[in-house]
Amino acid sequence: MIKSTRILLLLVVVLGIAYYMFSKKPWRTAPKSAEDFAINDTSVVTKIFMANKRGEKILLERQPDNSWRVNGRFSADEPKIKLLLSTLHDMRIQMPIPPSMHNTAIAILASKGIKTEIYAGEKLIKTVYVGSETPDKTGTFMILEGENEPYIIHIPGFVGFLTPRFFLTEIKWRNKLLFDIPAENIAFVQLAYPKNDKESFSFDHRIFQSQGAIQDYLGALIPADTQQVKMFLHSFTQKFVEGYYEDSVFTPHERDSLLKTEPWCRMRVKLKTGAEQQINLYEKPIGDKTKDRYDEQGNELSIDPEKFFAKIDNIDQIASIQEYAFRRVLVKASQLRK
Repeated sequence: MIKSTRILLLLVVVLGIAYYMFSKKPWRTAPKSAEDFAINDTSVVTKIFMANKRGEKILLERQPDNSWRVNGRFSADEPKIKLLLSTLHDMRIQMPIPPSMHNTAIAILASKGIKTEIYAGEKLIKTVYVGSETPDKTGTFMILEGENEPYIIHIPGFVGFLTPRFFLTEIKWRNKLLFDIPAENIAFVQLAYPKNDKESFSFDHRIFQSQGAIQDYLGALIPADTQQVKMFLHSFTQKFVEGYYEDSVFTPHERDSLLKTEPWCRMRVKLKTGAEQQINLYEKPIGDKTKDRYDEQGNELSIDPEKFFAKIDNIDQIASIQEYAFRRVLVKASQLRK
């Protein structure tokens, strides 16, 4: 009887230990606090490296002037950098992964996770793997490198998931600023309208200062309205493209075909320092997202009056430019004539 009781007690102890081991999993990492995924002070972040298993990579590096560079190639879009840094600062653990979703989350992070390394100087301060959204799209699967347990991460007060903020398309990180030139720094501007030569003109600051004139498309002097010219020159500040088309959206073949057509406008801007930039604008056909599809007489338009395709001389991808944003830059000779 005593022997049976001892065996029964031993069995209860073994089963209790087994239950604890499998249900509580004490070998897992200690529970995380809500802030463990976040970067408390993003001002110390100097570099962010992101990559996935498809070989896509993005390296964002802070510059001495506090701007950022993308893959060492070009300036980064400041609003997107600010959004990423604020995300790293604000994201919190919403909840541990429920047991029913554990294997799914691990599989997603292993196959589609975006490895995100955050540096302060040359020191790696945190590595986070960013997965896809939860089924209700209010959280994001993430796991810290070296840990066994993934978590659902969110930003308190924000309804949505965070994966789109960790994107790996290089051109989307590019700074959208096209012009930010003080009027006094402009040496020369040429606007050529191939379909309307009589409205083409060039501005040369030496000719304007000495003779108060601009030049027509043949080089002949045109007496200029001083006030209108000054307003024109002051329009080259804070001019942004709407965005750049990815190669998957606007393919290299489509780009080559576009560049074989006659531009609507050729623009050339030269600074007194000698720096120069050239932009060709092309008419954009009406698309599904075009708002103004009819003219004042009710006739259906074939050309989008709101936007242009743009080829900027040192950028391969085609940009989109909004007409209203560049209206004061895209003036005609008749508007500057005295």
